[in-house]
Formats: sequence, structure tokens, C-alpha cells
Amino acid sequence: MIIRKKWKLKEYDEGAAEIIRETTSVLPVTSVLLAERGCYDKQSAISFINKENTTMPDPFLLPDMKEAVLRIIKAERDREKVMVYGDYDVDGITGTSVLVLFFRRLGLDVSYYIPKRLTEGYGVNSDAVKAIAEKGVRLLVTVDTGITAVEEVKLANKLGMDVIVTDHHECRPDLPPAVAVVDPKRPDSQYPFDGLAGVGVAFKLICAYYIFNATGTFEYDPADQAIIFDAVRDCYKLYSDITALGTIADVMPVMKENRLIIAYGLNKMKKTKNKGLMALLKATELITEDNECKKLTSTNVAFIIAPRINAAGRLGDADSAVELFLTESDNEAEELALKLCEQNKERQRIELEITEDAEKKIAEGKENDKKIIVLSGDTWHHGVVGIVSSRITDKYNLPSILVSFDEGGSGKGSGRSIEGFDLLAAITFCSDRLTKFGGHKSAAGLSLDKADFEKFKADITEYAESKITSDMLQPVVYADTELEYTDINTNLTEDLSKLEPFGEGNPVPVFLMRDLKITDIIPLKNGKHTRVCFSKDGHALEGLYFGMQTENFGYIISDTVDILFNLSENEYRGTVSAQMLIRDVRMSETAYAEYEADNNVYEYIKDDVILPQKEHIPSRDDCAAVFKRIKLKCEKSGEALINVNKLLKTELKGIGYVKLRLILDIFEELGFITVSNDDMLMFDIKLLPAKEKTQLSQSGLFVKLQG
Repeated sequence: MIIRKKWKLKEYDEGAAEIIRETTSVLPVTSVLLAERGCYDKQSAISFINKENTTMPDPFLLPDMKEAVLRIIKAERDREKVMVYGDYDVDGITGTSVLVLFFRRLGLDVSYYIPKRLTEGYGVNSDAVKAIAEKGVRLLVTVDTGITAVEEVKLANKLGMDVIVTDHHECRPDLPPAVAVVDPKRPDSQYPFDGLAGVGVAFKLICAYYIFNATGTFEYDPADQAIIFDAVRDCYKLYSDITALGTIADVMPVMKENRLIIAYGLNKMKKTKNKGLMALLKATELITEDNECKKLTSTNVAFIIAPRINAAGRLGDADSAVELFLTESDNEAEELALKLCEQNKERQRIELEITEDAEKKIAEGKENDKKIIVLSGDTWHHGVVGIVSSRITDKYNLPSILVSFDEGGSGKGSGRSIEGFDLLAAITFCSDRLTKFGGHKSAAGLSLDKADFEKFKADITEYAESKITSDMLQPVVYADTELEYTDINTNLTEDLSKLEPFGEGNPVPVFLMRDLKITDIIPLKNGKHTRVCFSKDGHALEGLYFGMQTENFGYIISDTVDILFNLSENEYRGTVSAQMLIRDVRMSETAYAEYEADNNVYEYIKDDVILPQKEHIPSRDDCAAVFKRIKLKCEKSGEALINVNKLLKTELKGIGYVKLRLILDIFEELGFITVSNDDMLMFDIKLLPAKEKTQLSQSGLFVKLQG
């Protein structure tokens, strides 16, 4: 079932917002946003804006950090070969890159290894460990992986290698027998923040080395504060741009130390000295060829830069992305940046194919009747199934797992979850059916044999049925506050920038505006996106609805709607303006009023309170016309969310609201469709598999209405 999102306005301390508005220079809207983020007076608001409430905790509070630094110093002293072992996502790629750059700076003989997603899968593997040992490596340092690699670390030790594990994933009871296991999620960790990305943990390792190198001690001495600050500042200058990129891409909470890493890193990106990163920023036109930088935000890094880096690992080989950050050649940087952009286009094409196939499987099966969607395909690219899983979960508000099987029957899958459902716990519950698994509450990966798929599917479906409540199935979108058209200007967008960087824990503000009349609907990029023009109290506005195909936009010119949107700045030919980015649309309360009388008539007819008027009684031709439209709208996925207001005014002009409702009831009675709706106008209609030929006369309601 496709469920419409429920809208809610956030609650906040109105008194605190008033104090902030009166005692600071921020706009009233910004004062509300600050109150929602926990500010309660002038000082707390200013501290938030200036990021004074962020800290740089002592890296030696992380477990085993002292041992890690000492082992690096030994490698430096003995001129040992070092290998950095990373993961193939953006977090792992950036973490690998900063550590290699760091070891190179120390003058060490360092190389890196990232497993191939398609052939090796996630994590440290024994074959790779053996191959690394054969190269004469004496120190193996993991980043964004390794916390569960107990046997693999034992093997490395046996082969004469010491291992430093740096990771940020959840720990299991048995830690790897490494020289150091640096993970803020260790139960014995004294570090005050466990939300670091994998690259963030690697960055703290570098900071720890610099601090020890500057002070000669592992113990914090207040007398060394200025020295420590200078050492950490050097780390930020050298590595924060790439560290920020990985932190943003891994959707880490933008609070505490991460807020500082991202803010500093975004600022450094504008004039980055990393040739590869600069080439990618230019290839995506975030920086011009004349080195003029557009506004860099966590949002455009997440949606423009990160996917291009991710594409390399998803399609098989992340090395090109690492090489992008390591190269000292302008020409190679440009070539690699263009290669990543092309790979991202190929990833988008594959993603679309898998999405269409997955939707078809959902339409043909009964996945929508369960509380989790579990699908498999023999031709799916398993480097892309995670993105498709995310789209499926977002559309249906159900956890989903997509598994790709190769010719030998070996399957690799990826899943995404909804709020409140621990996907990793669910997969762990069914782990006896799996050969490998791991991840987080909200996203996880797994491997299994094809022979075990149906049993795994049955087990995890049963688990989901027992854990997922009806409240969890109702998606909620929270709006920060309500705006009027007079608020939409660059004064507000500039004020909102004081709250950046945005991300998990400090989300991009979402605004609500009511009673906008649609004046135009304009397709963009061949209908892939839509521009919607509005009129509000005689004032013209417009918003961009990215990802909304114009043909699927459920409203028409003259409709009166409410919208949820973000605000951003748009620069065009030297002119900067405030731009509305639409998140969701619904019919306004005033629009519903015109249907209330018709809805009452429909209810009275259904309840035998009144007899239908002639114009309410459907003919066979009416039923045929409606069924034709339903089949057309459901042909892609077997299901569609239909705005009957648009349907009646554009495609079924001769059929009124009451008649349409009665026809849908007839079809549901005959088993042609299922219908659900949470208001008078938006209907989730699912086309059921065709049965043997069924006559309208077999519907009791149809016969009754004809009589």
C-alpha cells in the first residue's frame, strides 16, 4: 500500500523563541528554528550559530588510541610497509584516502586495498589478508571496517602483520586481537561522542599522532592547550575537506564534533588543494573553471559529489575514486573526475532498470500486504540494489531487502528500514539462513545462498509482522514552521545559512505554506522534474519539485493546495533569489470543501439513507471508462496513488464524484482492485491479478443501483 505522508508542525518553546527574537538580530523564523534546536536564550543561540557549543574532544579518550599511535611511530622508525584497508563506500574511500595521504606525509611506504564489491563483498577477507602479507606489509590499518574481523586479524597476526582497526560500526562481544581497536562504539570507550563516521575515526587517529608529536605525551596538560590547538588546526587544514565529505555522505549526525568537521571542511573545499577534489567540484560545476565557487552546502555535497564517488565502488572498483584524491597530476585528476561522472550516469541507468523490475515484482506478488518487502532478481547489479531498496522503502514506507543472485546461486543483498524498526536486529534473528551480514539499524547488507532465500524471506517477514506496529507504518513529515509569501526572500535564506551545516540531527528546515492556487505546471528535463507556479493573495510564487515526473503530478492548474518545502538560494545570470524546493503537496482545506457535499451524498447512498439520483447511477460504459484509466495508471507497478480531483477534471469529465466512488466500490466488490483512502480525494488503488471473465451483473451493488 502506498501511504500518504502525515504532516505535523514541530512543537517548540515559544517563550524561548521570543527571547531569541528580541535579544538577537535573527529573523522571527530563525528564532523558531533555534528554539527547536534546543536554544533557550541569547547566549545559547549565539553559541549555536558560532558553533561554540561544539568541541574537539581529546582523541586519546578513544579506546586503544595510545597503542595505535605508538605502533605508527614504530612503523615510522623501522621504515615498515603499511597497508590501509578500507571499504568501498564514500566513507571508506575518503577514510582510506586521508590515511594514505597521512602516511605518505610521514614518508612511509604505504599502499591501500579496497575489496571489490562484486566479487569480495563487504569487510576484511582472508584472501586479501594473504595477498597483503605476501607484499611484505608489516602494519595493516583498517578504516570503516574490521570491527568484526576476528578470524581475519588472527590470520594477519599469524602471517607476521600487526593490525590497527579503526571503525565506527557496532561491536560484537569478541573484539579482533589487534594491536589497537579504535572504535567510539566500544562499550569501554570514554570518548564523549559515538557519532563519528569511519573517516572521522581515521581523522582522530591523525589528530592523536599530531598531538603526541607536538607535546610528547599522551596525557592532556592544560599548559599544552595552545600547542594542541595548533596541532589539531594543522590536521583540519590538511584533511578536513575530505573528512567532511565522508562524514556527510555517511549521513552521520551533524552535531557536536561532526558539526565542526563539516563546517570547517565545507569552507576548506572552496579552495581545496586536493587536485582530485577540485577537479570533481569543477566537473559538477560547483566551482567554475575560473575557480569561482558556488555556495557549497552539505546538501549539494550529499546529492552531487557523494553519488559520483559512490558510483565507483557500486559498479565494481573503488580504486579510481581513491586515486582521484591521491593524484598529484591535474590531467589525471580531470580524467578521473570525468570517469566518475560517467560511472554515475551508468549507475542511474542501472538503478532505473532495477527499480522498474522491482516494482513489477511488487505488482505481481503480495509484498505490499506484508510489513516488509523482500525481493530477489537474477540479473540485478548488487552494487545498486541498496539505492533501489531505499527508493522502495521511501515509496511504500516499509522496510525492504533486495537480493541479487549470480549464476552460481550466490546472493548478495541490501536493505533499508523505517523509523522504529531495527533492520540489523531483524537480519541477526534470521542469521542462520545467511552466510554473512552486517550494518546498522536503518541499513544493512547480507549474503546467502539461493536455496535459503524463501526460508529467509518467511522468517524475516514473520519477525517484521511481530515487531512493526501500525503507528510505524504511518510516515510523518515534520514542518518546522508555517510561512507566508512575504517571508520568501533572500533575507531569510541568508539568515537560515547561520544554522548550517545541515544534516542528520540538524535537518534542513521544512516549511509549510497553505492555500496556494496553481497557475502553471511546467515539465523540466523531459518531464523528469516539475516546476509549479502558484498565486497567493495575488502574489506570484514558484517551486521546483525535483524527482516528480510531470505526468505523475497529481494536481492541475486552478487547484488550491498546501505545500511543504525547503528554501535555498538560486543564482542566475548574477541575480540571487530565494527558491522553493517542494517536498510534498496536498489539497488545501478550502479545496476539500467543494467535495464535502458530494461525499455526504455518496455516504448516504451507501448507507441506504437516500436513493441515488440518475446522474449518480453508473452505466456499463462509465465502468469501462473508469477501468481503462485505472489500468493505465497502474500499468508500471500495479498500484497508483490517484487524486480523483485531477482524474475527474481531466480524464473522466463526464463522470461525477459520487458516481466514481460507486464504480470503485463495484470494482472492489468484484475483486478487480483494492482501494484505500485517508481522505476524500487521494486514493491508493491496486490492480489485482485478472481472474476469469467477470460480469458487472455479478456485483450486488451494480445490480442494486440499476434497480
